[in-house]
Amino acid sequence: MSYLALYRKWRPMTFGEVVGQPHIVTTLRNALAGGRTSHAYLFCGSRGTGKTSMAKILAKALNCREMVNGEPCNRCSSCLKINQGNFMDILEIDAASNRGIDEMRELREKIGLAPAEGLYKVYIIDEVHMLTTEAFNALLKTLEEPPEHVVFILATTEPHKIPLTIVSRCQRFEFHRIGVPEITGRLREITADNAVEARPEALTLIAKLAQGGLRDALSLLDQCLSSLDGELTSSVVAEIAGVAGEDFIRDWVEDIVGGNAAGALNRLQQAVSAGKQPGQLLNELMYYFRNMLVLELGPEARELVPVPEDILKDMERQAAETGRENILNVVEILSRLGSEMRFSAGEQIVLEAALIRLSRMFTPKMPTRQPEPDPEKKEKKVNVPPASAEPENMPRTEEQAEPEYGTEDPTEPEPVAVSQEMPAQETWDRVMEQLKADRKLAVLAFVVEGTPRRTGQTFYLEFPE
Repeated sequence: MSYLALYRKWRPMTFGEVVGQPHIVTTLRNALAGGRTSHAYLFCGSRGTGKTSMAKILAKALNCREMVNGEPCNRCSSCLKINQGNFMDILEIDAASNRGIDEMRELREKIGLAPAEGLYKVYIIDEVHMLTTEAFNALLKTLEEPPEHVVFILATTEPHKIPLTIVSRCQRFEFHRIGVPEITGRLREITADNAVEARPEALTLIAKLAQGGLRDALSLLDQCLSSLDGELTSSVVAEIAGVAGEDFIRDWVEDIVGGNAAGALNRLQQAVSAGKQPGQLLNELMYYFRNMLVLELGPEARELVPVPEDILKDMERQAAETGRENILNVVEILSRLGSEMRFSAGEQIVLEAALIRLSRMFTPKMPTRQPEPDPEKKEKKVNVPPASAEPENMPRTEEQAEPEYGTEDPTEPEPVAVSQEMPAQETWDRVMEQLKADRKLAVLAFVVEGTPRRTGQTFYLEFPE
């Protein structure tokens, strides 16, 4: 017997086996048990969330002769034939391939025929939004006045493309993206059934990469099992899926927030050399900072970050050291970078420049180099007199400065000597240090590439074209 893909082998056969859609399961099961079924259903949701599987279970339950509490028995002749794919009264139509008016007219001509084997003739039209306007108009008349023995189940990933006249004649069900815990539970069940040793973090990574689609998770697991030689680990999953992995991203972020630009660039080059795409690396990096932002909100937010415990602890530490405002600034910069990379021929170069900017934002504060004394030029010191020494209405001259912290407390520092001939670079270094001290990282990211120049009392900041 030929190999059967996991998503086909583990396709649910009853409503109770459906994962992640309890609101739909309860409604349909109660309607079947109470005999309140509709003549048309519209299943909406992203790929891999169970629309087709639910349609097949509903079609089987409608034709089951020994249904119990809304569940098909999977024992009667109708259920057995449906499970084998040999039932004549269930017709699956791919609207992407049969989207014209001729196909809908043919459907209307055959719809009046009575069921050959079961109780209902069920038409499952997948990707129904692909039908043309004329085909929708032809289908509309059938939905308005269908024969009693016919049930339509329409499935789509883009419900906004379906005419409202069609939608209004159907019972609409919204399929939710399946959560990581639910997908991980099903993957754990499958690996146990196949006697495969799988690390919990590996299954969690597969569930996260599936982005709410159980079918995608099963396809990725199938691919991992095909190349597996031993235990299934997160590194194996990352290699098969073409992602960097959480360990890599954690160390990468450590370089960035530590101000290690060279280390961040080296890690990027290693990942690209291993076949990782810069766009995918950016998405993983941005998602990691998103998790840091969530963890910074407090311990109660830990459940919103589905990562292994060791990664979670490091992420909490990095979030506490970085700070909420800084993480927000980084996420904002990375989100803008995504659109730049989509329209750039050199994605890696754009990402490298961003890594340098981000790393320089977090560079530790360095002592400012004091200028060498010039024997020919004397520094002009501005002495701040005590507040009581200046009459209330005395006019100020150019050489008098406004007192900021005038006090006679001996613990206060002495007035700072300020040179009127201070070089442009030293002035700019002090500005940069002040921006870092004030944590103005968003401003710092934009001006860090500037070159200072000073002409007289005018200060310029030049940028390359």
